[in-house]
Amino acid sequence: MLAALVSIPLLISAVGMERFGALTLIWALLGYLGVLDLGLGRSLVQVVADRIGHAGHDAGGPENKPGADQGGGGTAGIAGPAIALMGAIGLLTGGAVALGAGLLADRFQLDTGTSPDEIRLSLLIAAAIVPIALVSAGLRGVLEAHQRFRPISLVRMTVGVLNYLSPLCVLPFSQSLVPVIAAIAAGRFIGLVGYGVLAVRQMPDLLRPIRWGRQSLRGLFTMSAWMMLNNLVGPAMLYADRFILLSLVPAAMVAFYTTPFELLSRLMVIPGALSLALFPLASSLFRRDPPALGRILDAGGHLTLAVFLAMQAATIVGGEAALGLWLGPAFAANSASVLSILMLGVFFNATAYVPNTLIQSVGRVDVTARLQLAELPVYLGVLWLLAERYGAVGAAAAWSLRTAVDCGLLLVLLPRVAPGTGAVALTIGLRALLAGVAGTAGLLVGGPVGAAISLTGLLAVGLGVAGRLLRTRSWEKLSAPLRKSRAARLIDGTAADRT
Repeated sequence: MLAALVSIPLLISAVGMERFGALTLIWALLGYLGVLDLGLGRSLVQVVADRIGHAGHDAGGPENKPGADQGGGGTAGIAGPAIALMGAIGLLTGGAVALGAGLLADRFQLDTGTSPDEIRLSLLIAAAIVPIALVSAGLRGVLEAHQRFRPISLVRMTVGVLNYLSPLCVLPFSQSLVPVIAAIAAGRFIGLVGYGVLAVRQMPDLLRPIRWGRQSLRGLFTMSAWMMLNNLVGPAMLYADRFILLSLVPAAMVAFYTTPFELLSRLMVIPGALSLALFPLASSLFRRDPPALGRILDAGGHLTLAVFLAMQAATIVGGEAALGLWLGPAFAANSASVLSILMLGVFFNATAYVPNTLIQSVGRVDVTARLQLAELPVYLGVLWLLAERYGAVGAAAAWSLRTAVDCGLLLVLLPRVAPGTGAVALTIGLRALLAGVAGTAGLLVGGPVGAAISLTGLLAVGLGVAGRLLRTRSWEKLSAPLRKSRAARLIDGTAADRT
């Protein structure tokens, strides 16, 4: 986020609003294509982590040590073929983007200064990033399964910073998009090397294809089939707004929507990091201690509510002023309402992370996939109608409405697949609904009165959330299995390596 705050104004000033609008759409394209891995990345985390956990429990833990494997049927026998397949998918997908670069370039509504050839060459370079992104996701999955979150975070931060700062290095020499995208590609390659070195240190058998086995691959691919639907439909709903806007308004206008969206989307690292750590834990506890899922939802859900209630209030108080200081009064005048509406959607999106993670951790990936398939056509229809009539504001309203409905449905479905979570899900759902009503009422009224209405409602909900956290201290109950897991790794002699 800090890198984006520094680089985006400089990029807009140097390359112009049109090129920056095209750049944000290429970023969106990479974000979508990067998850076309047949669901193998997320499935790899669960299957490898589950295998490590069972092996450590049955054999006293030595399999948890870096590099440990059980011949061809060990963790490397699962991870190796999965990563190789992800690389092949990346090459095919990148090739498809390269073949369609000319057609995609013609879809950009460019008035001056940017030629279709420049967009086409930029897309060709972006196509080369796709296999890099997919192989990186596979290597990262191996590290996540071994709970190597610290080195993962260091590499991800490096790649994220380079994504925004590396284009600044080429601006003194050229204002074309081509070297800008090339600089981003170089940052992605650095990330691939970092993940590769860490994964091989953790699992040396990845470099020995002769030991790749077939055991457990069937379960991996079964789960990945449903995960693939999540990976296809979820990003389609996430990025469809930009491309629909592109077909309705000039590329320069798209930036008034995509810029606050890009900034606010970075806030998803908070529930994303929580879900990343809870996913393997919940999968293991579901078999051994089913009531633990209720504690996970109570702690994770209310902590997420507390954080994003505060962020929503901060946006109401100072969002427009911050935009004006960052990108100028003219930009703020066009984006302030979009920012406020999108923040409401981000609140619901963040609240949905923990129930979504719990549903997937118990092996019911099909539930979230079917839900997204049902939502997609309705969302696209509403998005087109609102974007056509209200432009960027309409697109923001459609996206936020979709996240609110999705959050509510996940909280309704969770107790059906994870018994014992119903009471907590109802509590979280009601508090999120009240916060959403307060935020919407403030937007409709507008002005200082609307802001006061929203802040009053958010304060009331926030007091209830804080009281719940202090009264139940659910995070302490949640930390018990985490402490036991940590102690087990210390006994197994693996903690020193992870530190």
